[in-house]
Amino acid sequence: MPETPLEIPKANILIVDDQEAKRLGLAAALAPLEQNVVLASSGREALRLLLAGEFAVILLDVRMPGMDGFETAELIRSRRQTESTPIIFVTAHDRAEADMLGGYDIGAVDFIFSPVRPEVLRAKVSVFVDLHLKTLTVQAHERRLRELEAREAQARQDKLRRENERERRSARFELFKLSSAIEQTADPILITSADGVIEYVNSAFEVVTGYSRDEALGQSPALLNSGLHGTEVFQAMWATLLRGEVYRGELINRRKDGSLYHEEKTITPIKGERGRITHFVSTGKDVTYRRQMEEELRALNASLEVRVQERTAQLEDVNGELEAYAYSISHDLRTPLRHIASFADLLSRHTQGALSPSSARHLQLIQDGARRMEHLIDGLLDFARTGRHDLSPQTVALGTLVREVIRDLDNAPGAREVQWHVRDLPTVQADVLALRQILTNLLSNAVKYSQSQEQPHIEIWGERAEHEDVVHVRDNGVGFNMAYSHKLFGVFQRLHAAEAFEGYGVGLANVRRMVVRHGGRVWAQGQEGLGATFSFSLPRREPCGEAVVAQGKAG
Repeated sequence: MPETPLEIPKANILIVDDQEAKRLGLAAALAPLEQNVVLASSGREALRLLLAGEFAVILLDVRMPGMDGFETAELIRSRRQTESTPIIFVTAHDRAEADMLGGYDIGAVDFIFSPVRPEVLRAKVSVFVDLHLKTLTVQAHERRLRELEAREAQARQDKLRRENERERRSARFELFKLSSAIEQTADPILITSADGVIEYVNSAFEVVTGYSRDEALGQSPALLNSGLHGTEVFQAMWATLLRGEVYRGELINRRKDGSLYHEEKTITPIKGERGRITHFVSTGKDVTYRRQMEEELRALNASLEVRVQERTAQLEDVNGELEAYAYSISHDLRTPLRHIASFADLLSRHTQGALSPSSARHLQLIQDGARRMEHLIDGLLDFARTGRHDLSPQTVALGTLVREVIRDLDNAPGAREVQWHVRDLPTVQADVLALRQILTNLLSNAVKYSQSQEQPHIEIWGERAEHEDVVHVRDNGVGFNMAYSHKLFGVFQRLHAAEAFEGYGVGLANVRRMVVRHGGRVWAQGQEGLGATFSFSLPRREPCGEAVVAQGKAG
């Protein structure tokens, strides 16, 4: 709402002179100021006018019959309301010196000499008029400010009254909701006095305990005591409550029919205005069914632990038998295989040049098959050994370990030049020997399947996931068909012809087995003719000490 502009009234100017002509002359000279000019013919009339209103300035003739100007000025100055009203004495030139000495003594602010020059009069009077008008403006602003403050105070008071009324209505509603909630809740609630006498129970208390409200009121909560808790339990409870603290615990109580039930209980002391405990509020929760389920679950867990131990022992026995069987098979196979290879070699030397081309080719196939069979047996033994190796997790800097493996591959006899690109790799917690074997198998596999490219290119980089570190190895080799990706990590499984690439399908199986033993996972993505990416992850664990290999710079 816009404020109304302040209305400042005109200033009142009082002219006191016994001669009418002089009064009218002074009034005419002040007319351009457009203020209220009031005329008085004597000092007494001036005093009456001063009682009725406020004046910005008084023009007072010094020489007046009866009561002269000085006497009138003294009376004006004697009143508190007019003691500060400016007085300009009007006097003749021949009396100037004497009148000025007397006038200034009684508080005159200025003198005007007759005959009066209008412009001088207006200049002197306008100063006091302006000062008076400014004072009136300030007073009007102060009144307006007080009025605004009063209205704002009234508005705040009205708002506060409305808010208090809303709060009272809300409090009544909340109290109604609280009482309804307490009455309708499924948990038993009781309220006792400070000396432990039950004053209130809700409906759930009646349902859970079997005691009606009339039977419980006036009694002690001890009517639910099962007798299964020692006195120290209740002594500790009361010690907590009398300290003004909330008690929380679980009790076994007895219903009216004698049956027992488990109850989670919370007892809160309520204090009055003086800080003294006046009541106790007890809320409970029947947890009998949960306790039964926990006991059954505990028994089931114990049974499962026994079964897991038995199953683990059985698996260890089976693994031991399988490993022994693998060694036995490989040993039993190796002896006749050596005989086949030896006699084939002897036959080749003794019949050199004597066999027909067809027979020589058949003999060569026998020798190649024997050598291949020997490699398969070695792979089988390597695969069996990876399951027996005990893992010793250490802090390993993968960046430097990868470079060591790359150096070994580059220095191998007949190695082709490969463009390696190693990006940032994490420091992980793993068995360093197993991790070296994992990286050797993956990198040598990438070299093998990219050897048909003019410029083999292999990338190795790491990523940090939420709970694991992931390592990727990407090559630009022949790739594979994703439809058969599930066969990649199986023993003796190959997706390419044996004649095209050397190997016997054991390396990736060993990678998978060692990664899984670390708690990680392994996977691959590829496309025929466009290369492949093999990845494995290792779970992130707390460091086991200083890094086995210092982290190097990415190449």
